[in-house]
Amino acid sequence: MNDLRTVEEKTDTGKPILELKEHDDFHWMGNEFTILPKEDKLVERLEEEFSIRIISKSDRIRISAKDDVGVIEFENFVLRVKPKFVKFKNFGKLIDFANDIEYEQFDDEIRFQSDIDSGIEWVIRSFLATTQKLIHGGLYGSYEEQHEDVSFLRGKLLMKQQILNDLKLNMKFHCEFDEFTSNNLENQIIRYTLEQCKILTKFPRKKKLIQRLIHQIDSQVEYKTITIEDFREIAYTRLNARYAKPHLLAKLIIKNMGLQNLNYQRTKFIIPFFVRMYDVWELFVTNLFENYYDNRVRVKPQDYQQAWFKDGSPKKGIQPDIVIYNKDGKVLSMIDAKYMHELKEKEMYQIAFYINHLKCSTGYAILPYERNRDHELSVKKQNISIKVRHIPIDEYLNILYAKKPSKEIKEEISSKLKEIVPITA
Repeated sequence: MNDLRTVEEKTDTGKPILELKEHDDFHWMGNEFTILPKEDKLVERLEEEFSIRIISKSDRIRISAKDDVGVIEFENFVLRVKPKFVKFKNFGKLIDFANDIEYEQFDDEIRFQSDIDSGIEWVIRSFLATTQKLIHGGLYGSYEEQHEDVSFLRGKLLMKQQILNDLKLNMKFHCEFDEFTSNNLENQIIRYTLEQCKILTKFPRKKKLIQRLIHQIDSQVEYKTITIEDFREIAYTRLNARYAKPHLLAKLIIKNMGLQNLNYQRTKFIIPFFVRMYDVWELFVTNLFENYYDNRVRVKPQDYQQAWFKDGSPKKGIQPDIVIYNKDGKVLSMIDAKYMHELKEKEMYQIAFYINHLKCSTGYAILPYERNRDHELSVKKQNISIKVRHIPIDEYLNILYAKKPSKEIKEEISSKLKEIVPITA
């Protein structure tokens, strides 16, 4: 679709806001929407990193979006991509709940309105809250290989370097040894992201909190510049699993900082920021079932299962978003969160494979609501079915953040979830 749009909103300074939703493709007529030559690299990066395509001509501009929502400021206009399945005024609450953050923690700083420059603040807030919990629980330590001149023999003596020491009349031993330390990549990511958040946030209260968190770890963790590539070096295990969520938020912040690495962009009032909605949706659904479903069952998110083998050796696993077990370890339900309007053929095969592997007869695909009807897809010859169910995000957020006792809220959400996915024997 490539429809003609008109400007319906402007910033306080009179700059037009070009607004569209995920997977929209619109164009605006007028020579006032020109992309300047110094903004060409920014346009390229938007397409490479976030699949947002901008084609600017002398009398019009065309913009198409995919899965990311957010905002960025150009010289002649502001681009805002809004979510399709949730009201923008609820977007901050959605990010908070998806990351299991208490709403009241920073509510004096963030107004949940359609502020065009608040996106990065929502994620910074979530990162700070998860980091507070992380530091409170104690930093993860690991054994790191060290090469150092020491006064006593420690670990393994490295002869090549030791000969050089002898020639220089250096009386120390050059040894290789393992040292238990918190100065590892997991914590260096946290330290670096905290330092960047202190620069990015506009709120003094947050700056003070960030400085306090940095002070709590700076004696143990050195400052090191982190890039997106560094995240690939971390494998999460039982020992460092609690770092997964703050690292996910840190990665999102660092990725968006790449849009600011142009001197030109740093002069803009609005901090550019984009977030992938299917990641937020998956976290939102997972948090609903993990914390609100039913205490009589065990809800296991991202339940890794070894599925494929090559010549008898493990080759590739599967990872359903949610698997629900009874107390005896029997699989009751399998749930996959799909952020889309209709379940596509590829996703049908994926969920069907999960159902077969878990030896279930039924699986659930949870989609965001857009006046769609719940329905069931079945494979008669295999006796399996996929029940497609929908969750209206705004309705659930209104319940979750209502000024009611938490027990009452939990009971209401639990009742709704069990209508969607009944507890089977």
